Parts: sequence; C-alpha cells; structure tokens
Amino acid sequence: MSKKSVIAIMIAIAAICMLVGCGDKNETGNTTTDKVKTPSTEQSDLKKFYGLGDNDVMLMVNARLSESKGIVENGKMYVPASLASSLDSRFYWNEYDELLYVTDATARRSYSSGSKTYKEDGQDKTTDSPMVITKGNEIYLCTQLLQQYGKMNVIESTEPNRISIITAGKKIYRASVKAEEGTVMREGGDITKPIVAELDKGAVLYLAEDISGNTWSKVMTEDGRWGYVNNLETTTYSQNALAIPAKGEEYTRHGLTGKVCMVWHSLGGEISEADFKAAIKETKGLNVISPTWFGFSNTEGGISSIASATYVKAAHAAGLKVWALADDFAKDVKGLDVLSHTASREALVNNLVSEVTRVGADGINIDFEYITKESAPHFLQFLRELFLACKDKGLTISTDNYYPNQLNSFYRLDEQSEFVDYIIFMGYDEHYSKSKEAGSVASIGFVKGGVNEMLKKVPADRLILGVPFFTRKWMVNEVHAADEPVPNEAAGMDTIKKYIKDHGGSSAWSEEFGQNYAEVTEDGKLVKIWIEDADSLKLKLEVMKENKLAGCSAWRLGMESKDVWSVIQSYVIE
Repeated sequence: MSKKSVIAIMIAIAAICMLVGCGDKNETGNTTTDKVKTPSTEQSDLKKFYGLGDNDVMLMVNARLSESKGIVENGKMYVPASLASSLDSRFYWNEYDELLYVTDATARRSYSSGSKTYKEDGQDKTTDSPMVITKGNEIYLCTQLLQQYGKMNVIESTEPNRISIITAGKKIYRASVKAEEGTVMREGGDITKPIVAELDKGAVLYLAEDISGNTWSKVMTEDGRWGYVNNLETTTYSQNALAIPAKGEEYTRHGLTGKVCMVWHSLGGEISEADFKAAIKETKGLNVISPTWFGFSNTEGGISSIASATYVKAAHAAGLKVWALADDFAKDVKGLDVLSHTASREALVNNLVSEVTRVGADGINIDFEYITKESAPHFLQFLRELFLACKDKGLTISTDNYYPNQLNSFYRLDEQSEFVDYIIFMGYDEHYSKSKEAGSVASIGFVKGGVNEMLKKVPADRLILGVPFFTRKWMVNEVHAADEPVPNEAAGMDTIKKYIKDHGGSSAWSEEFGQNYAEVTEDGKLVKIWIEDADSLKLKLEVMKENKLAGCSAWRLGMESKDVWSVIQSYVIE
C-alpha cells in the first residue's frame, strides 16, 4: 500500500474516533461507546481468495468469474477449448478428427494436440509452442490464438495468473474511480475486509454482478482482478460495448446491387429451355432464380445433382442470376454424419462448388432444415469452408432459416451472417403440414415478429424476406387423433381461389392476420382457409420496405397468381 493510502486511512480512523467521543448520552448520563469498524489495511492473499492452485489461471469473461479455469503450460496460458468455442464458434474442435480448426476470411487452420506444427490451407507451419494441448479429458488452446483471431479483447496478467476476456458487442456496465487517492478494492462489501487492489483515479471498473442498489459493488479491473468497491468512490455505472478492433482481412461479399427478387424453382429433373421460358413468362422484377438441384447422396459428401448448363444459359438470357439450392432432405443420410467429419465435409463443399461452376451458375442457396444442436457446430464450419471455396470464384452464398427462437438458436444467425452473403428468413410455415391446429401459413404478426428477431442478429442489407405463394386448406372436421396434425393440403393461389368459388364460399379481410379468410363446406365438413394473395403479399413487402431489407424470395414458382408480380415489381425496382 502506498504511503498516501495509509495516511488517508489513518485520517479516516481519527475522524471516526472524534465522532465517537461526541456520542449521545444514555439515561444514566453516560456517553455511549458503540463499536466502530476500523478499515483494514491487510493485503489479500489473492491466490487463496480466488481459490487458485499453483498451475491454475482465473478466467474472467465479460466481467464475470468463469466456472472454468485455465492452465499454464510451456510458459503460456491456455483456456478450455469448450469455453473458447462458446465465445467464438470459429474456434471449432472436431472430436472425430481430434483437430482444432480456426477459420476466418483468409484461411482454415488446423491444430493437433501437443504439436508445434499446424496446417494453414494444407500447408505446414510451425509455432514456438503447441497451440493446443490435452490435460486429462480437457482440450485447451493457447490464448495466442484468441488474441490473434478471436472476436474478443484478451488481457493476461500474473500474481495471480488470470485472463480477462471481453467479447465483441457485449454490453457491460462500466464506471471509473473518481477519488484522488485512497480508493481500494476489497474482498467483500465491508471496510474490514482485506484489500485486493489499490485503485488510481480514473481506473476503469466493470460491474461483475447485476446492479442491486447496494452501497458496494462487485467489480472487475481491466486486468482481470475482482473484488468490491464502495459506490461513493466511483462514477455512475453506464452500459456500453467495448470497442474491439477488427482482426484480419475483411470478408469478401458477392451481393447484388439493389434489391434481391428471388423465387425458388422446385424441380424433379432437368427441363428444356422452352419449359423454363414458359415458367418465368409472367414474372416481373425477378432477378434471381433458385432451382432445387442438389441433395445428399451418401455420408461421404456425395451429392445428387440435376444441375443443367442449359437452364443457366436460359436464365442468364432472361437477365436472371442462378443460385442453385442444396438441401438436406435425403431420408437415408443424416446431416450430422456428413458434416461432422472433415473429409466428408470437404467433399461436400468441393462437389457443390464443382457442379455450380460446371454449369456456370452464380451462387449456392443452402437449405439445410434438419440441423440439430449436435450438428450445428459442424454446419457452421461447413459454411466457413464453403465461403473459402466460393470467395475467389465470385459465387454468392445464401442460407434459409426458420423464425428465430430458443429451440433453433443453435443455427447461430450471427455467425452465419459473417460468412454468407445473404440470410433468408423463411417467413412462412407459421402453421405447416404437421401442425396440430389450423392457422395461417404466414400472418402479418408472424412475419413482423420474425423480421424483428432476425434483425437482432443479421444486418438489414443482408436479410431477405421469404414469402409464400401457397395457402393451406384445413379440413378441421376430418377425423384425426388429438396428437396428430389437422388434415390439410397446400395449394397455389389460383387453385385456392377457384376452390372457394366452386364450393360457394366467400372471403373477408382479417386485420388480425393481414390476409383474407374464408370458410367453406365440402361434403358437409368445414374447411378453413387463411388466403395468401396479392393483398397479403403487399403487407409482407411493406415489412421488407420499412425495415430496408435486402429483398424478397418466394416459395415457389408456379403457385402464384399472375397479379402478384406487379405488386412485387413495385417494391423491388428502385
């Protein structure tokens, strides 16, 4: 402790003693002598206070004490790989291959445990110490990797060994010391507790607990020490995100100039040039078409393909880009089996890019709808590797995603949006073929809510709104078990319109759903229909416009009524 700090504490003690001497008299006329707390000058044994063994490293993550601990090895500090990947999924440990991958805009690097040699895009390189080590059942990675590639600020300190990590974009309550001298951090919210650190005026403190209005706050210093400071000695805590400089090369984007107006084209095989022209004859404003060409054929990364150079030539002649769709719908091939192994994942990437370039298409639309929590890390790594394979070829990458919620948060829209050009919100299937209650395919509330949630993770200028060209008939009186879907059938806009007319029905506008609603009777049984048409589509495109989204995409070509194209054109032509 500095001489000034000791003097300040002694003055405080003297002042307290004077106040005690002037205490109130009790009923007998004697002065009261309540016990007064004396500020402790004892220095904290930090290793003991923080519960650290000789080889332990305390980890403070976003000003919170982590349950995990780091270790010291080879004169360097290491953190658990599981913690690193939870903070930045680009630190991807593949347990099947026993390799740690770090992929950014420039390269994919792979590290094996205990080796000073690593591979960068297949080329051997070396480091002075292993970047990955194994202790017991835990995999650790060197903080050098976090500092070099991570979306975070990392500060290492000793006495005791500790690491402070603050991730990009994380909002943390921050204040600074305002007292000229004498401000100390203690082991607890009491002046009798040992001193953890002396703090200079202006020292930055991060709040290490939720604001509770107490006299003392648990805080963390910039170099990762934590303890308690009296709130009277700090400025008011304010919430903000720490500015973290970008690391490495910026990501190459291959987006379109202006709004994207895309339609998915569901195909069962190759079609002739004449059939293609007939399919797009009535379209207006369209500039991208996405044919359903690719799927898994085996667990080794093989693909089924109906890609056609004739199709691409006809699309280009019509002024359209072609973003070939790849799905994971194969019933006998699980995405986990393909994506979790490096060899099969690489084969999948190479096969997709090879087919797309063979036929001259302009991009790839990834429609993987069966990703699980287990397969999600491998899916994200697949997208990173696909980005590296596509970036120098000028291919546009887009992904199709559900309405964001807790059940599918592992799709990690924030991570996807770094590596792909566009994320498409499938703004439909609010009620789908397996729904256990009848309802709208895409009510306006569903669309608005989905866009709002998407924008929390995805930049507006790279978010595309997916809209439906189809409606469902719900046969609500058909006999079905309570735990089974309500019998239903999807149909195009013109088909639904004719069906309602043929059964003597009529529709009325619903403000609640933002679409026309109809009920008809077929064979004495009630059928409910929330109608998708030009009127409902217009409201959805208003959401696109108001939020300045990148454009729209519709499922699927051939199910629309002719009049929707004039509506679409009015929203996508700038």
